[in-house]
Amino acid sequence: MRSTRTTLPTVVMVALGMTLAVFASLPAWAQTARSASRAIPAFPRPAGFPDPALRVTYSRADEAPPMMVRVGENRFEPLYRRTPDGGYAPARAAGYRIAMSSCPSITTRGGDYRSRMIDLAAAEWAYFGLPILDMAVEPAAIVPRVLQPSGVVEIISPQRNASIGDRVLRQAPRLGLSEDDYEVSGAIAGYWAATGSEEAMRVQSIVDYGWEGAGWAMPWSAAFISWLACEAGLSTEQFRRSGGHIDYVRAAVRARDGQDPSHAFVAYDLTEATPEAGDLLCTSRGDSSFASIADIRSGNSPSNALHCDLVVKTDAQHNRLYAIGGNVNHAVTLSVVATDTKGRPLTDSDIIGAHRWFAVLKPRVGGKVAHDLDGTPTVQMLYRDYARYAGARRGQPPVPVEARGAKAKANAASP
Repeated sequence: MRSTRTTLPTVVMVALGMTLAVFASLPAWAQTARSASRAIPAFPRPAGFPDPALRVTYSRADEAPPMMVRVGENRFEPLYRRTPDGGYAPARAAGYRIAMSSCPSITTRGGDYRSRMIDLAAAEWAYFGLPILDMAVEPAAIVPRVLQPSGVVEIISPQRNASIGDRVLRQAPRLGLSEDDYEVSGAIAGYWAATGSEEAMRVQSIVDYGWEGAGWAMPWSAAFISWLACEAGLSTEQFRRSGGHIDYVRAAVRARDGQDPSHAFVAYDLTEATPEAGDLLCTSRGDSSFASIADIRSGNSPSNALHCDLVVKTDAQHNRLYAIGGNVNHAVTLSVVATDTKGRPLTDSDIIGAHRWFAVLKPRVGGKVAHDLDGTPTVQMLYRDYARYAGARRGQPPVPVEARGAKAKANAASP
């Protein structure tokens, strides 16, 4: 169900410390995308980052091929419309077509594919307006934190979190652009283009023909992960790009079994491995009953519905991790996930409302990733621009965590 925007609370923006109420006064770099009906600040991708919308072209109705409806396996029939003279003509609908299928679209910039995927995910998260879904248990600061000369800077206070007590709440302390906003429709089409299939675009053109602005008809979370893998430089042998998560999850299970030595990710049960930055964290959804990688091997589930997010940061001290995924609240969203003391995600058997996490896909390269979310070019850019904006507006800069703690202790010690 789509979350309402009319009850959106005033939230301090991640890495910028601004509320939606002051959007009109934001500098130009913070106003790259907004809707006529609401003000949702979104942020440009760093220089040199790919724009997924460049993977597709948009054909107007008179330029588009006839709409085709699937009537069986590999069987399609055209749709027709009535003409003014009483005859019939093939119906044509505006829509996206694949213009680029090569991977990556921009020359890879050093580092391993894990860091590149985290960098790419952070850039898309900011482009969608930094939406956040909080599923944590204990109140704590929302990322990112960045080490500054004066100490670790905490932009959002722990009291701003939406969690209460020991029950998880699926609340969105920040909403961003949604899939039905025209500013991001091209990006979503670009994610689909990375799968190599135009099926979702074909279906979408039919949906938009009858109901413009209805949002994407087919879930695009797997397409987003596929686009990350594509732009990170992984080949189709290294990652099974698909519109369904089940395809690359199965490949990761085969890699675990020694049957797919080229696949870049290897599957583990949550009881075997602790998620780290650069991993893919997977849950069952809908009618799916997958509860282990053994279930993936056997196909023991009435449905193949899955969802996976890219882990971008872990915080075992506060029993949480952070993951970015597509089509989460109909956007590219940062989820705050509750974990146990060992860093393993809590599931619906632990707390009400949690996901049915069951598998973690770990990159074959091993070792620690070069940087997590805090070290991405996007977050570094946001901090730099925030400092510049705060100085120009004479706003109070972020308060270093250590300095604030020292001041509190000093006040407590005062007679």
